[in-house]
Amino acid sequence: MEDNRSIRIGKHLIRVTDPPFSARGDGTVCDRAAIQNAIDSAASMGGGTVVLPAGHRFLTGTLVLRTHTALLFEEGAELCQSPDPGDYVKPIPGGYEPYRPMPGHNYSAEIKWSHWWYRNYPLLFAERGAHDFAVRGPGCIRMMEVTDPEKILKICPIGFFDCHRFEIADVHITNYHSYAMMPFSSTDGLIRNVRIDGSSHGNGDGICMMNCRNMRVTGCTMMTGDDSVYLFSSYRDPRKSEWWSSDDPQPSLNIEIDHNDLRSDHCKAFGMILWGIGCPDPEKIEVRNLFVHDNHFETMGVWLYNPYCDKGWPPPVTTVRFENNTIDGIEANFFETQISDMNCFRSSPVLCNGNFEQGRCFWAMTGNADVERHPESGEKPYGRIDPRGSRSAIFQGLWMEAGRKLLFRAEAKTENGAHLFVRALDTGSLIAEAPVPGSGWEEVQLLFEVPENGNYHIGLESGSPGVSAIREAQFSGVPSAFGYRDVIFDNGKIIYRYRDDLFRR
Repeated sequence: MEDNRSIRIGKHLIRVTDPPFSARGDGTVCDRAAIQNAIDSAASMGGGTVVLPAGHRFLTGTLVLRTHTALLFEEGAELCQSPDPGDYVKPIPGGYEPYRPMPGHNYSAEIKWSHWWYRNYPLLFAERGAHDFAVRGPGCIRMMEVTDPEKILKICPIGFFDCHRFEIADVHITNYHSYAMMPFSSTDGLIRNVRIDGSSHGNGDGICMMNCRNMRVTGCTMMTGDDSVYLFSSYRDPRKSEWWSSDDPQPSLNIEIDHNDLRSDHCKAFGMILWGIGCPDPEKIEVRNLFVHDNHFETMGVWLYNPYCDKGWPPPVTTVRFENNTIDGIEANFFETQISDMNCFRSSPVLCNGNFEQGRCFWAMTGNADVERHPESGEKPYGRIDPRGSRSAIFQGLWMEAGRKLLFRAEAKTENGAHLFVRALDTGSLIAEAPVPGSGWEEVQLLFEVPENGNYHIGLESGSPGVSAIREAQFSGVPSAFGYRDVIFDNGKIIYRYRDDLFRR
């Protein structure tokens, strides 16, 4: 499949079996130094493609990918993980130094899921800040053959941290003992037509995208031992190592998952691990703009339990679209997730972050809607819109039930006309509205019913130029008891009032 991302690879072409590199490719002699020298040589000339020729099995330890370089597998070429700890290096300023990856599965009895591949450097690794690099098939990455699990050097086949503009395409990863790919806190990545299978002696996840932005996973086929493809929202994960960390919070933005066939032996074929709990500003760790379409998933779900932190909500998930997917099974926890503006599946019925204290989080945007904070002036934080020629809105997507009186209440103001609104998510048709009366903060109430059970947008919108704003938003069902009159709000409490004469006899 075509993708319009631009990966700038240099013009030079180097075959690793040619002099002066002269890699053997016989599967018995370690070719790490020869292949690394070829990669470094291409980088020193401004970039290029390093070719692993067909018909060869290249035994190797760590290989460090460089900016403006590509590693190309010809069909039938294999890159095989060395079982010798002496064949591994890690990058240092100006070169490399030997390091010994540790064997076994976990390194700590105190830290849950403390797998060694979080600390061992990946087999194909790019230094922090690397950009415009690629790994392309149609060859194979085959991890080491060992019968004793405690002697396996469990390292990720492809992984890196804080890298930008990369492509992983057409390769086959097999016999792996860890996660197959770990692009962490990276941006502008394309993973396409990759095949992952043969998980052995490990958790066997496929692609773990931790805190990534502008990513697409397309046309991939996976049969994994654990989760196949998932978004991982992480903050201050204690498993951090020399080569990665989640201490600097990063949102997961603009992710497209399409035309994949994902199956799992053990867990979720597609999912989200929402472990950004504890971040002081949830907006910095949220998942936003997720488009999942035209896939087959054997299973789907989320992880909400964070073993490393029990403070606060899971991070917000906003603006999610699922279209044209075949899903064999969905775990119930998927519907427990606080997802705002979710298309095709039932969203949460709960309005979150109504006071905008944490900024944008849980609120979706259209037009040039925005959020302002006023931590120093003492004014309460609020969401704002400022249309310039088209409709602008700030809203959440909520599941609402027909046959119930519902109430949306907020403080709002407008310079040139705005209203609280409820719209059907699928058609955009207006269900109810309440005008904002003026340019000063005033309470606005919107009492309504929806025509059928479903997902709806609820928020503030305007089509006229000029700033409008919303704060202190609340949503609730209205009791249907006889004699109900209206609702008032007192210091954050919702008070239902009844007819004055209801209890007079």
